[in-house]
Amino acid sequence: MKRAVQGFTLLEVLVVLSLLGILLTLIAGAISGANRAMAKAERYSTRLDEVRSTQNFLRGALGQSLPLAAAASGVTQSPVFVGEPHSVHFYAPLAAHLGGGLYRYSVTLAGPRLQVMLERLRDQTLQPAQEPQVLLHQVESVQFSYRGISPKGEATDWLDHWPWPTRLPVSVRIDAHLTGPVPWPLQSIDLRLDLSSEARTL
Repeated sequence: MKRAVQGFTLLEVLVVLSLLGILLTLIAGAISGANRAMAKAERYSTRLDEVRSTQNFLRGALGQSLPLAAAASGVTQSPVFVGEPHSVHFYAPLAAHLGGGLYRYSVTLAGPRLQVMLERLRDQTLQPAQEPQVLLHQVESVQFSYRGISPKGEATDWLDHWPWPTRLPVSVRIDAHLTGPVPWPLQSIDLRLDLSSEARTL
């Protein structure tokens, strides 16, 4: 006698297909979640690099501030350092890999962007400003404060406005609030030169 050929019933096939569908759904969800987590980590890492690069740029530029000023007609002493609550203007060299030379830096908050504008200092005059360069996006607010030595030789506390534009401060502090999970670590930058020096023109 021939043996009866045994196979799967329709119900068993449907159950197996249902289980496979559930398994594939779970796998797809896990892969999608892993991709989202990876993308989020990459965005966080990119944002962290942007914040660090901006702080490094500001530390290098402000740290090399010079007691220099462009010549101006009718003015005894032109300002060498203008420190406001939401902007700062100063003279410093540009890094060699960026072209070198002496420039007037203007760091300001324009909407949600922290940006810098550069004016080349040459032959005692400022050349036309370059287009502003964005340092950091998604900035909610920025606060500059300044500490230094008064003309009477007295050390100041942190000031939200630098009242002696013909003198350099001792330190500049930058506090910013950013959109997103990456914070701005409170930054304090010490200037490296003789801070009691008065302005001189090139």
